[in-house]
Amino acid sequence: MKKSVYKSAMSGVKTSENFNEATYEKLMREMDRTTKAKENIQKGELHMEKAKKRKAAGWAVGIAACAALSVGILTMNQPAPTTAPEPTQVATKPPVMGKVAVNIDGVISEVSADGKSFKIGDLWVTVTDQTKLGIDGPTAAKPSEELLQKEFKVGNAVSGYTSQDVGAGKVTADVIYNNIAPQH
Repeated sequence: MKKSVYKSAMSGVKTSENFNEATYEKLMREMDRTTKAKENIQKGELHMEKAKKRKAAGWAVGIAACAALSVGILTMNQPAPTTAPEPTQVATKPPVMGKVAVNIDGVISEVSADGKSFKIGDLWVTVTDQTKLGIDGPTAAKPSEELLQKEFKVGNAVSGYTSQDVGAGKVTADVIYNNIAPQH
């Protein structure tokens, strides 16, 4: 008895065409939305995976570069092997370290007519017969290898020393260590 009442009630219920169509459209929209969301999630995961790979590759390259630089620095800074003096050898005087005082240093901007004076910045330097030219001592270069031209010319790089006050504006050089022409 109950089955027949149920069947008759159900057959009496008629669904409209609009209801069916609206339900179908809702279902299709929901499927599109979930499909696009899944695609976006997959794209996002792929983008994140690529970013992680780039980041890892960047770190690897950075670490490799640091390692290469460290090895290069270590090999360049290796102290030269030193030989110890034999026990029978006696050192009589300390070695010359090669440091000299320099207070005349720069590029010549002007030379006097006689060629014996030149200007470096605001300082006029006079070279006399008492001015020593070149470097001497056990570590000095051979005269043929010295960086000392005989004439003072505009543009030459000059280094030297004077015992006078360089703040005075005009001094006489005690020593001229080098007088180098510019490289072309």
